[in-house]
Amino acid sequence: MLKSLKSYSLDIQLVLITTLLSNVGIFMVIPFLAIYLNDIDKISTVDVGIIIGIAFWCQRAGSLLGGILSDFFHVKKTMLLGLLIRIPGYMMVGYVTNFYLLVVACSLIGLGSSIYLPAAKSFLVNRTDDNKKVEILSIRVILSNVGVALGPVIGLAVFDISPIWLFTSVGLVFASLLFLNLRLSDIERKKEESNPIFSDFNKLLKNKKMVITSILMFIFIALYMQIEVTIPMFSNDVFGKRFISAVFIINALIVILFQMPISKWACKESNTFAMPLGFLFFSASFLLLFVFESSYLALFSSVIIFSVAEIIFQIRLDYDATNIDKRMIATTFGLMSLAGAFGGLFGSFIGTLLYSTPIFGLGIWAILTIATVILTVISFFSLRNIEVVYA
Repeated sequence: MLKSLKSYSLDIQLVLITTLLSNVGIFMVIPFLAIYLNDIDKISTVDVGIIIGIAFWCQRAGSLLGGILSDFFHVKKTMLLGLLIRIPGYMMVGYVTNFYLLVVACSLIGLGSSIYLPAAKSFLVNRTDDNKKVEILSIRVILSNVGVALGPVIGLAVFDISPIWLFTSVGLVFASLLFLNLRLSDIERKKEESNPIFSDFNKLLKNKKMVITSILMFIFIALYMQIEVTIPMFSNDVFGKRFISAVFIINALIVILFQMPISKWACKESNTFAMPLGFLFFSASFLLLFVFESSYLALFSSVIIFSVAEIIFQIRLDYDATNIDKRMIATTFGLMSLAGAFGGLFGSFIGTLLYSTPIFGLGIWAILTIATVILTVISFFSLRNIEVVYA
């Protein structure tokens, strides 16, 4: 991967380094944010839930704003804005105790992430040849997951010293990234490409491929939420707390190690079986948990298979998004992220509900196995007949 990185321009290398370091910074804070807020005397447990919930929606739903700003106005300035507004957000968290100020601070953090992400993806895709799109999107995901893996380790060390140091240091990380990204060169549209207007946005909303991709993103994130919510709950209940971290470590390692080869296969234009196979992997993952409930091997195997399904969906949906309307790539990413926000809410709600309340005698893993088998069959007979629309 390092060899591949060196072959790209300095602008692309800088955006990828920013992706890595920003994820390190984000995940230095995420595991400890709720703990820190809950320890503030003026903040109740309910307040903590409200603050984090608002931040989550800002992070997800705000991506549409980032996409529109990027496509309709300016890519580089949108990226800089996404970095800039996170600086006061992180700084404020460490020094204020007022509920409303903490809502503002965490909202700025979430909104900054959501504004930056679609703009950065669009920047990478627009600066890369078509035959390199899959590779650059894969490298971005790998570096993101490296940041996810490193962030909590570094964050724990700093948090133990001082929570204020933690939030201040992350704020300084984003200040440094903002300064470095000022060096990025602007993207100029090709002469044959006109600036998008509102009617183009309306057409994008009605585009069949956009609708299907958004639905698939909703379903994917709803299923993905199980590895963040119900699988850790299951691991804790059956095997103990020490296995919760193992779930996340295995997931991150599989994505880092196998992202590139799986992506190259999943994004072949002739490949009509990627999505059905992805659903089938999800089904196999849930089936293992259903059949071998108390097996360590089954748990780890399930997480590995789940991670492969995650790779397939994530890269294929990103790749398809780049081919819907080449003038509105960032907006497309923003719409997908919005669909993912609703999928995350649905997935976490349904997951926790099914985990505690069996339906017709069936537990969560049996129901999810049946549901994903049905999705496998439906996707096999429907998606294989849908061609990617190249704008």
